[in-house]
Amino acid sequence: MAEHPMADLRRKLHAAGLLAKPAGKSWTKVIFLFIIVGVLIFSHTQITIIQGLILLPITALFATTLSMTAHEGVHSSACNSKWGNLSLAGLVFPLFSGMSMEYWRVKHNIKHHAHPNVIDKDPDIYAWPITFTQEEYESSGVIRKFFQKHIQAWVFWPISLLVGHLLRWDGIRYLISHPFISKKNHRFSKIWLADTGLVVLHFFLWLVLPIQLGMPWQTVVGFYVLLWALVGTILTGIFIVGHAGRPIVVEYDKNWRLQIETARRIKIGPIGSFFFVGLDYQIEHHLLPALSHFNLPKAAPMVKQYAEERGWEYEEVGFISALWSSTVALKNAWKTPSIVIDTTIEANANLVEDLSH
Repeated sequence: MAEHPMADLRRKLHAAGLLAKPAGKSWTKVIFLFIIVGVLIFSHTQITIIQGLILLPITALFATTLSMTAHEGVHSSACNSKWGNLSLAGLVFPLFSGMSMEYWRVKHNIKHHAHPNVIDKDPDIYAWPITFTQEEYESSGVIRKFFQKHIQAWVFWPISLLVGHLLRWDGIRYLISHPFISKKNHRFSKIWLADTGLVVLHFFLWLVLPIQLGMPWQTVVGFYVLLWALVGTILTGIFIVGHAGRPIVVEYDKNWRLQIETARRIKIGPIGSFFFVGLDYQIEHHLLPALSHFNLPKAAPMVKQYAEERGWEYEEVGFISALWSSTVALKNAWKTPSIVIDTTIEANANLVEDLSH
């Protein structure tokens, strides 16, 4: 039997102790962020509205970082035990963020990670009315084509203010439509019961309880809407720089190459990496999704060597450069062709290189 294509890389990671999952560090970061976010939210109750609006982006930044620690739990990369990962993911995603962890697992782990930037398979490259693909542009109506060609790059970031709320709503719709263990077994799954209960508790703690304690409902609802709108924009920025501007793929020959060449490494430094929760190492994360984000910086040189030995492009750029590339990709999406990633086709190999600059 042929050896797994990543067997040698995994041996190197194991020898360096990078396959271990530092549960202590993961929980310490989550608790620390809960304390910081708690202090920030309490501070909003003690200051004027104008002061609160000034403080809000900082609160949103830490709330986004806390939310993204659940991403590790859903990937089973935070703790060694299934219970530890589920507990962390449940505490943060449905309870703190109000987003279904099971919805995220299906959308992100199963669909996006298996087929990043692949047409008809990656849900992250479909966000009506925006297009990320020439194929979708060509199938759009006249009005939507005008929007995609002339407007979408300019309004993308204002639209991103809806992302946090839309993800929550999509998660609720998923829970409503997937309550049972299977189509044949009409019993509520334990994960569904936990997920749904924690989402309901989220709304009680964020909206009902503060109003019951005497806070004006306009203030409570306004704070909730604005905070999670900013979280959605920050979250969009974190995710889009990892993939936008990299090739849109219609077919591919090697999944490992796909994971590397449809992502990019963002050079943002240790402080930036803290807030990215490892997603600045998007290539490493896609190739090794169960690897703790605490270990990604040490794994990066090994992954880069793994790619270069095979002649696969490993793109690493600064955050501003990645943000610019992503914006240009949105502007040109309507005319950017998808490609076939195939090492035997020289023209396509060259096209991958061209799209990266």
